[in-house]
Amino acid sequence: MLIFANSEGKIQTPKIHIRDFMHTVNHIFHVERSVKEVVKTLSKNKIVGGSVIDANKKLVGFITEQDCIKQMLNNTYYGNSHNVAGDIMRKNPLSVSPDYDVLHLAEDMIKKRWAILKRLKDESSFSHYI
Repeated sequence: MLIFANSEGKIQTPKIHIRDFMHTVNHIFHVERSVKEVVKTLSKNKIVGGSVIDANKKLVGFITEQDCIKQMLNNTYYGNSHNVAGDIMRKNPLSVSPDYDVLHLAEDMIKKRWAILKRLKDESSFSHYI
C-alpha cells in the first residue's frame, strides 16, 4: 500500500474508490420467481445475487445465493417446498456511493457483517454490486 504525506506532513493513504471493484448486475428476478429457479440461474451464471423487481419493474430487493441456501435448508428441515424470491429477498439492500473509499467499506462490512452492497443508479434501481 502506498502512503503519502499531505501538505501538513500528516500521513495519508490514497483513496481507492469502490467503483473499481463493482460488478454489473446482469440478472433481474421477479418477486414471484421460485427460489429453485433463482438458484438455477445464479449457479448457471456463476453469480452471487441479483435484483428483485415487482410487477411495475420497480426495484424491491436483492437476493443472494446465501438467502437461497438458507431457505432451501429450512425447506428440507421443515418439509416446505414453495417459496419465491419475494419471500426471502433482502428488502432494504444497503447502498453506497461509487466514490466511497474501499478500505472504509471493508471496515464497515467486517464490523456490520454486510455481504453485498448496491450502488444506486437512481431511486428505483441499481446497476452494480460489490
